[in-house]
Amino acid sequence: MKQINFNNPGGFPLEQETLERLQTAYRSELYDALKRHLSINPGQDCIIAHATDQAKGWAVIHQQDPAKPENTVGILYPIAIGTQMSYLKSICTETNLVYGTGESQTAYYDYEAEYSSYKYDDTTIVAENGEVQIIRYYDLGNFETITDIKTIDEILKSIQSNIDAIEGDLNNIKSDINLINQSYLPINGSKAMEGDLNLGPYHLSKLDTKQNSQANVRARDFRFGSSDGRGRFYSGDYLGRALVDNNTSASTTLNLNYESDWQNTSIGGKLHLENLNTITENYKGPDSTDNSLLVLDTTNQVIKSNNLLSSLLDRITKLEDQKSTAIPLGMIAIWGKPKPFPEGWEEYAPLKGKMPVGQQILTAEEKSDAQDGDGGNGISYYRDIYGSAVFPFETLTSSGGRMSKKLGINEIPSHTHTQTRVKNNAVSNFMNYESVGDDYHAGYESVETGSAGGGQSFPILNPYTVVHFIQYTGRPSDQTAPTAPILSASTVGSTEVTLNWTGSFDEYGITDYVIYGNAISPISVGNVFTRTIYGLNPGTPYTFYIVAKDEAGNVSVESNTVSITTLAIIPPTTPQNVRCYLQDTNAIMVQWDSSTNNGGPTIYYEIWRRINYGTFTKLPTSVINNYYSDTGLLYNTMYTYYIIAKDSNNRSEISDYASETTETTSCFDVESLVTMASGQSKKLKNVIVGDKLQGLTFPNEIDESEGDYMLWNGLLSEASKTEVTVVNKITSVQPDYYEIIAEDTVIKATGQHPLLVTEDGENLKWVCIKDIVQSMSLIDKTGKTKVIESITFKKEPLEVALLDVETVDNYVISGIVAHNNKPLDPPTNP
Repeated sequence: MKQINFNNPGGFPLEQETLERLQTAYRSELYDALKRHLSINPGQDCIIAHATDQAKGWAVIHQQDPAKPENTVGILYPIAIGTQMSYLKSICTETNLVYGTGESQTAYYDYEAEYSSYKYDDTTIVAENGEVQIIRYYDLGNFETITDIKTIDEILKSIQSNIDAIEGDLNNIKSDINLINQSYLPINGSKAMEGDLNLGPYHLSKLDTKQNSQANVRARDFRFGSSDGRGRFYSGDYLGRALVDNNTSASTTLNLNYESDWQNTSIGGKLHLENLNTITENYKGPDSTDNSLLVLDTTNQVIKSNNLLSSLLDRITKLEDQKSTAIPLGMIAIWGKPKPFPEGWEEYAPLKGKMPVGQQILTAEEKSDAQDGDGGNGISYYRDIYGSAVFPFETLTSSGGRMSKKLGINEIPSHTHTQTRVKNNAVSNFMNYESVGDDYHAGYESVETGSAGGGQSFPILNPYTVVHFIQYTGRPSDQTAPTAPILSASTVGSTEVTLNWTGSFDEYGITDYVIYGNAISPISVGNVFTRTIYGLNPGTPYTFYIVAKDEAGNVSVESNTVSITTLAIIPPTTPQNVRCYLQDTNAIMVQWDSSTNNGGPTIYYEIWRRINYGTFTKLPTSVINNYYSDTGLLYNTMYTYYIIAKDSNNRSEISDYASETTETTSCFDVESLVTMASGQSKKLKNVIVGDKLQGLTFPNEIDESEGDYMLWNGLLSEASKTEVTVVNKITSVQPDYYEIIAEDTVIKATGQHPLLVTEDGENLKWVCIKDIVQSMSLIDKTGKTKVIESITFKKEPLEVALLDVETVDNYVISGIVAHNNKPLDPPTNP
């Protein structure tokens, strides 16, 4: 099944299954027909029919044509039976068939769709069982729903029936309007309207379109408000009582904003209040005719008072006459007691914790004397990071103390002295201090005194008293605690956890956060928002909370408690997905997926290797990355690797094996003819070590052992014959080779072998066979050029041999000049 034989005379047979699947590839033609009949907009994705639990649906989706990716086409997708959801998943399956020639080719595409509850943004390409699927997701909200012709006819019939019914209703409405005009809302107002007045979107002022002095609105209770602009406090009813007539036979009262249905009552324009009673006679100020205050009496009635204003003016005058005793804002004072400070005073931050000291402006001579190394006159100084001498008392706000002090004998470290004296019984008491220990001055001797000095500690600052510098701000003392921070944890490791928290609010600012926990002492961290706690035990539960402090020492309530469990230390996981590939002809790149150990110590990787089917040995270098480049390998050799992950505590199991074989070195067909020094020829397979061959020499040639001979270039006119000796030969079978046909010769060799070529008939260079092009010419044994007729790559096995020759690194084979390639020495096992 699924094979097509194009070699049958008169056509080819198709199985029924293949015929059916090929027919589905023409759904786009059906889409073109639907587009014309249903007026589908070009480029618009649409739903022709949604799927149900009993039947499939259909959708038109515009996508990249899989056969011609440069085109976008509309494709008709069947939707699988199922419940309708918000998204649509499209599946385009590329199916290959094996033709009679044995070659697998794309035969057709299948298109299917199904509902999905989620939309993935990226296109997914899946290769499964030899088939390629392109999966995309679409939001059905962007699809246009196409109404079929039958449905449109039904809608038109329904609309026509509705029109007939409406025309009948209009006649009834006209008679009802006439009845309302005559019975319920007569224009002349001779009759009252029954029920509630619902103005809808209109305002009250539009009731009387010909407003005049006789247009009156009479109501006992006015209610105002709207559902989207609530004006009252009562959520159950948005209509607020704004104006209420509470007149009785004994009194007349009109209540504004009745029962406080609004928080505020605003009056625009000028407001005139009549009939306000006055407590006393008017008080006449110098610049006005009637200076009064509006106040509330005990019954909450607004009254006009002149007496209160007079009293206030008298008090202001008295205060103005008094001498001011207020403390100026910004005044700084010394406070010698512990906190709290007096009301209105705060600590002055620039001098916080400093001693009251005076300035000491020094002369240049005093500074020099202080730095000459003999202790000077006791002046204190230090050197900054640049080595410059800084005298701290030259600035008023700097801190410091008198550093110099004369030491007593008990404060000097323990030590001895040497002195010279006259020996016992000597004739003279004369002492020559220059002859200490000198055997030429008889009668004197050097002796050491006893130990002196006790090495006791001593003060380096004079006694002082710590005081506070305080500044008058006039603000009341801060007695409000900060708000509580919100704590969270991140980056939980085996021995540490990082805590994070939101900033607290305080009117005067936060100065510190303190962390508490069941495994730590309280930690003061300052005004920061993160801290990592170290030194925890692996696999252990811990709880933490935090509080905030302000400058006044107020402490917030505790934050939420965060509970975490540190990760247990486990051995590193076994490295997975070990793979390797050729990085160069004799270099292999080994890669693997990284191991994990629950955030434990750093993971290193050991690389174990064997050559062909020998014994595994560990390479000398452990790596921290998940890859390793193994270089300097043997040609045509299989290397097998496995990986072990380790940390400071544990090792993983060994990984799976991965193998790669290095490329072959450059070799010639063993049947090739090699030109001997005598001028005769011998097949390569018969050449032995010690044979003398013909080569070419050049005045500026580069020996293979001394540099990169592939960078060499020379002149054809400089070539001369020379004799070379075979010193080594290696034979092998290679899986492929190149065949070059030139004038009177055929060359069969692997792609790495360099041949001597020219592009202009004069300048020469070495080029590997795989890089040679037909426009180049080869050099024969006589130093002449040979034209290349064809170059063909053969994927066939070939028995080849590699020669190493001396004195120069080339010889003549198949009638042309080839460079030799030295076989590599096997690598040293680690």
